[in-house]
Amino acid sequence: MQRLINAQLQIMEVLYTYKQAPSYGGAVQVQLTTGGKLTISGSCSFTKCKISFAQGGQGGGLCASIRGNNSQLILEDQISFEECSGFYGGGMYINLSDLGKFIMTGSGLFKDCSCSLVGGGCYITTYGPNYDIKLLGNMQFDGCKSDDYGGGLDIQCTYAGQTTINDLSFNNCNCSQFGGGFYSEFDSGAQMTIIGKITIDNCLSTGSNRGYGGGQYLLANGSESVVNITGKLECKQCHTQYGGGLYADIQDNAIVEINKASFQNCISNRDGGGIFSNISSGGQLILDKSCEFFQCKSNGNGGGIYVLIDFSTQCSFVIKDANIHECKALNSTNSSISYSQTGFGGGLFLGGSGDYDPNSKLIDLRGMKIYNNSADKYGQSLYVAMAKIVDFCQYRILGEYVKGNYSDTYSNENDLEGIPMNFELFNSRTQAQIIEQQKPLEPWWRILGILKSAQVIVNVSNPNGKLIFHIEGKRMIPGYLNVKIFEFKDKTQENIDQEQKVIKHKFNKNNLKSLKRTSTQSPFTLKYQKADQQQILIKLNLKIKKKIHNYASEIIYPPEDVSNIPLQIDGEIESEQKATFGMNEYKWLNYKEKVYGILISNDRKIFTGKDGIDIEDDENAAVQLEFKIEDDAEKEEEELDDDDDKKEEGKGLPIGIVVGIAVGALNKSKKVKKSTSSYDPQMRARNLPMENKFPQNSHSLDAVNKAMESNNW
Repeated sequence: MQRLINAQLQIMEVLYTYKQAPSYGGAVQVQLTTGGKLTISGSCSFTKCKISFAQGGQGGGLCASIRGNNSQLILEDQISFEECSGFYGGGMYINLSDLGKFIMTGSGLFKDCSCSLVGGGCYITTYGPNYDIKLLGNMQFDGCKSDDYGGGLDIQCTYAGQTTINDLSFNNCNCSQFGGGFYSEFDSGAQMTIIGKITIDNCLSTGSNRGYGGGQYLLANGSESVVNITGKLECKQCHTQYGGGLYADIQDNAIVEINKASFQNCISNRDGGGIFSNISSGGQLILDKSCEFFQCKSNGNGGGIYVLIDFSTQCSFVIKDANIHECKALNSTNSSISYSQTGFGGGLFLGGSGDYDPNSKLIDLRGMKIYNNSADKYGQSLYVAMAKIVDFCQYRILGEYVKGNYSDTYSNENDLEGIPMNFELFNSRTQAQIIEQQKPLEPWWRILGILKSAQVIVNVSNPNGKLIFHIEGKRMIPGYLNVKIFEFKDKTQENIDQEQKVIKHKFNKNNLKSLKRTSTQSPFTLKYQKADQQQILIKLNLKIKKKIHNYASEIIYPPEDVSNIPLQIDGEIESEQKATFGMNEYKWLNYKEKVYGILISNDRKIFTGKDGIDIEDDENAAVQLEFKIEDDAEKEEEELDDDDDKKEEGKGLPIGIVVGIAVGALNKSKKVKKSTSSYDPQMRARNLPMENKFPQNSHSLDAVNKAMESNNW
């Protein structure tokens, strides 16, 4: 044994073969205290070194104790341990405390090493605070095994300090209980940051009843304990009872944040094919930055992820960005397992105890993306067992915090399912009781619109909205509202004749009014303006015109492939509301022969009308669409009608005389090829030439004359 106090030792290019010691360090044992420093550099190897004392031997190849200010063990260049064995740490055992430092900058290989208790390849632990562990190089564990914890690597830090890991890889490692490849425990303020990449491939925990974390077991405990994977974690083809890829036990306000993690083809015999997480006493788990769960499966619940959480102690589970696809929750063939413990939640199973307050936002699944998951029983992508599940679904708008990328329009309702009872109660219920009380989550958050009236203004001369729709009702959600317009029935001939009389009378009246105007009409633009927003021009995007129609007799607006067409809604959801939108495409509207109905929907799937009734339940739920036909100047003409009549009376020229003069001027203009400079009396009074007063694209004298002839004036 080497003991270094305020001294330095360097070991270079050393080969240890078949070395054996009774208790500590089969080849090398060193104690580094205040100021002691050992550097191992060059190419050093430990082959078939071991500890003969099976009940307490530490470090089959190397055993080091690092304590005191500025005491350091530094591993540079290349070091390898092959077929070494011990009780704690088959290849290497390290313990630190009181400002001790362990720094590895080179590469380390642990191949076919084994131990009787913890750390088949390597075991690192702490006996006091303020240590610093820096694994900045590359550590590779191949074929290592442990009879208990950590088939490849075991790190247990039970005091405040920092561990930084750059690059770890585990291949074909196994243990009998916790962490087939990697066991990690951080307590009482210990912190771990993974800045590089951890790869765990084909590792397993073989225990028939206590196998936890086929790839990795992680325990984080204490308010200052933080585990942050800022680099990348890849776990492939790992297998165990609970948590095929990772088992995460997060307690007492500890925080675990996992970024860029990938779990592929991981399997659990019970729960959590990819991850099993138990969150209690204020613990937090966060998944972010494109985490992926692909083709993971469980023979219990939660094919991709299984989470148990204690709502009574302010625990948190947040998915900021995670893809869960092609994962499965299968029925177990084990007849001793109860109905509730297998086949639920193909992508994610979330079970909670205590009452959850949605206002806390401690459960947030907005970043969850689910595709093609399956469950043999219920919840193809998500199954939730919590007492306040209805409140959770109804928080904010349309299940915002529970649905992820679930589409109210296109997803199957059985993708997201749940039951309003605590996890403990759920586990004790029979098949009949569960089937009776569970249901899809969507109906709990669904808001059915109530439609009261609908009108369309038809103005084909308006370039910015030939059809302007106005609807009134309640429960119309901005950004989600869809409007269905469909042919309700044919008009009777009596209806058509009556409407034609009204239109003809109105047309003649408008032509007479147009002769009174002295300027062209400005284009009509539909705008909306509130006190806190700028004006918005409604104009249909020409690129999507062809996709408005679902089929010949029905239109759903806005088009489903366009998200930025404005549909203005004023008013609160549970109060009286008004919605307005415009279309330039109008030729589909056969208002002369058809009666149209209108319905509204917040999910583009269930359309409702009067009193929020579904058209599928009552065909009379639709509201009849009313039509108002006008040209682009009609509103102004109606407003000025009375004033103009008074002005004409004051000039002493009856309307008939004005019309006669206008018609006479028109007939005269037809006889000459060139325009004249003469003006009629009305024009002189206004001091405007005929071409400006009656432009050809408005109500010109030619148009008026033709209208008079066609109506036998």
